[in-house]
Amino acid sequence: MSEGFAIELYLDPALENQVLKAWNVIARRQISTSLIEMESRPHITLFSTPFLEPSKLESIVKTFASKHDPFQLTFSSIGTFSNDNNILFLSPTPSLSLLHFQSQLCDAIRREGIDVPDHYAFNSWIPYCSVAHNVPKPRMAEAFSVLRDLKLPVSGYAIDIGLVEFSPVRELFSFVLGNNADP
Repeated sequence: MSEGFAIELYLDPALENQVLKAWNVIARRQISTSLIEMESRPHITLFSTPFLEPSKLESIVKTFASKHDPFQLTFSSIGTFSNDNNILFLSPTPSLSLLHFQSQLCDAIRREGIDVPDHYAFNSWIPYCSVAHNVPKPRMAEAFSVLRDLKLPVSGYAIDIGLVEFSPVRELFSFVLGNNADP
């Protein structure tokens, strides 16, 4: 049974490989393997909801993607949330490109009558790229140490967006940013 749906912002191959390198080091050290096991892909979640009719979003996301070009992303810091999931993440340097992109996407979703949870509002959304979930508390310091070896900042581009159902993750569709060609 589905836990929910998410619109995810995907990274160019070089930046994605930097994130995957972190996932793999954390997995080899047996700190956390959950992202690999759920077959996720490095991303920044732009919107998520437990209930959705995916077909309602496909044309919204396709049109939105065609009107936005790829833009630069830089992961510049390591963070964690103070909750029970013990998530470790890379935090992107806030940029107007990223913040406006996410805000405009949520506006487009709202115009179609789909509720956008409060934590995705312009003044509440926290962009991040997960590198480990369910890190045991006694291993948190070791996980941070592993991530420090990434030599931040790492930069690249946001290149496409897609809708996934989770968990495990199953991509339902994705569209390249700025691709105005119809299939």
